[in-house]
Amino acid sequence: MKVFIQTAITLFLLQSITCGAAQAQKIIPGHSLIIALPGKTLLAQDRDLLKEIQPGGVLLLGNNISNRQQTLNLVAAIKRTVSGKAFSGALPLIYVDQEGGRVNRLRLDNAPSASSLGAEGSEGKIRDTAIAYARAARERGIEVVIAPVLDLKVPGSRAIGDRAFSDDPEIAWLFGKRFMDGILQEGLLPVVKHFPGHGAAIEDSHVQLAHLNLTGQALEDTLLPFKNAVDATVPAVLVGHIACPALDPEFPDTPATLSRAMVTGILREHWGYDGFIMTDDMNMKAVKGALEDLVVRSLRAGCDAVIICEHNPALLRKIVRTIALEAENDPQFLDMLRQSRKRLDRFSSRIFPVDIQPEAATAVATQTPRQPGSGQETIIQHKVAAGDTLSKLAVRYGTTTETIRQYNNKNSDVIRIGETLHIPGN
Repeated sequence: MKVFIQTAITLFLLQSITCGAAQAQKIIPGHSLIIALPGKTLLAQDRDLLKEIQPGGVLLLGNNISNRQQTLNLVAAIKRTVSGKAFSGALPLIYVDQEGGRVNRLRLDNAPSASSLGAEGSEGKIRDTAIAYARAARERGIEVVIAPVLDLKVPGSRAIGDRAFSDDPEIAWLFGKRFMDGILQEGLLPVVKHFPGHGAAIEDSHVQLAHLNLTGQALEDTLLPFKNAVDATVPAVLVGHIACPALDPEFPDTPATLSRAMVTGILREHWGYDGFIMTDDMNMKAVKGALEDLVVRSLRAGCDAVIICEHNPALLRKIVRTIALEAENDPQFLDMLRQSRKRLDRFSSRIFPVDIQPEAATAVATQTPRQPGSGQETIIQHKVAAGDTLSKLAVRYGTTTETIRQYNNKNSDVIRIGETLHIPGN
């Protein structure tokens, strides 16, 4: 009964927002959220939540991903639950952090860090690496890659370090641009991060508020990769939990995620950016206060979407109700949501459209335990097609070439067209 009443209130508020409005655009408060889910399959309570709040995005984390087929099934279930169809570009959009190195959510065998790629200095390899990441994401139904990192590599940075390409702003942008090119080439969308620049902040925003205490040329250098990204019409920018007194002198301890001076003042007005802006995870310890209030503050600052990695259904419902009430009581806030919805639509329209369907003909899941290994494992039966190699299949299914060889009693990487391979899943 309690859930029914909450749902009824939310629906009433949504009707209040849209009825009689001059614009035909329907505003759904959940479209302002990018949420996380708890597991590798969609449970009944997850489906109920998705149907009710209709989030604009879902961010897949390490606990959501084991292999290609499982991830594809999960994405298709999320899409069908909310939009009724599994089609890329349909809401909710599916996001993943795939930078490489220590941020390797897709569990790829070959996932070099930005720092190692930057040290090698090959623009072609950076682009090809991004293509490989994007292709692996696309094969799993994922549409948005939250990368590249445009922060500078500064000694002592706890949060960034080897996640950055370079300490030189021009090189950081050049390599970031090549990474973006690779993502876009595969029909996916990149998101640059973490504006205004986390590299020079000593603190890690996962555990406390980060401070960018730079001025003059040093600050300009930190901002340069982001300014260049805006000038290049990057699809989306992620703002970090980074306070910068020089950019927001009135509120020197306010992070960019809550700062109207930095989001609207700099990104929107000064730099003229009209692309999609999202926050870093609002569940990080850098920001304090009631989450529903922080979300509204972020949207008022000029952000279009707020990432929330805390899977608390009651809290998410409360946040949606808070956004709806704020929009009902404040026409200016309602108009901001309308503008954000337009940006979300433009953002999603740039995704290359494909059906997100499990490939039953070539990948049939069974529950037969096989050796090596122990316990009840999911085994994928893959019929080798032209162009397949063990390394490609390892990337595709989220395993290793050595594991595939062991499961198929092979002493080499030679495979034949038409041959059926047994590939373990998790």
